[in-house]
Amino acid sequence: MTVRLGLLAILDQAPGYGYQLRSEFDRRTGSTWPLNVGQVYSTLERLDRDGLVERDDPTDGAAPGDGSAPGEQHRLWRITAAGRAEVARWLGTAVDSPDATRDELPLKFALAATLPGVDVVTLVQTQRRASLAKLQRLTRGKRAGGDPGAPGEFAWQLVVDSMIFAAEAEVRWLDHVESRVRRASLAERQWAVEATPRAPTAGSPPAGSLPTGSPPAGSAAARSDRRRGETVGGRS
Repeated sequence: MTVRLGLLAILDQAPGYGYQLRSEFDRRTGSTWPLNVGQVYSTLERLDRDGLVERDDPTDGAAPGDGSAPGEQHRLWRITAAGRAEVARWLGTAVDSPDATRDELPLKFALAATLPGVDVVTLVQTQRRASLAKLQRLTRGKRAGGDPGAPGEFAWQLVVDSMIFAAEAEVRWLDHVESRVRRASLAERQWAVEATPRAPTAGSPPAGSLPTGSPPAGSAAARSDRRRGETVGGRS
């Protein structure tokens, strides 16, 4: 969720002042995504520029001390018809999670598995201890929470539940990685990629560099090259 859409959804319920929107965002997300007042007002300015909200003229009065510009905290913000349509579109559309991952954890282990001499099992055990400690902290925090019937507490528990499920899945994945690595002896690790020393020639990379040329059959790079070739062939 973006802050932009979150504030817009809150404004869809009723007009509000900037500092009120900050408090409502905090309450409705269980304080799991803290905002500073400057971020709230800069987001509202962009929503106004895009025609999704509008604002009243600022009223006179002393600043409440929330760090905003003088008069800004007394400006009432309202959602527009275009803003309501944007909220409806967002709530009615599934979140599009990317197919490719840039999560450091799986990429770290994918790379480590290709490096000769790296003890992947030890890496797994180190990571599992950290992941289990995180899971225990989350579980203790949830048990120590307040009344689950309170709106703010309910929202917080929904977010924490998601974090707990993700931590549990991470531990299961680490168990899977260790099981796969243990099933293959170190000498049979066919996926290890070693740098190939070679004498430098004109136009070639220096000695000790990684091998160049066609990617291994079945690899993602090979599949990508094959698709490009089919595309070019279809156009010729």
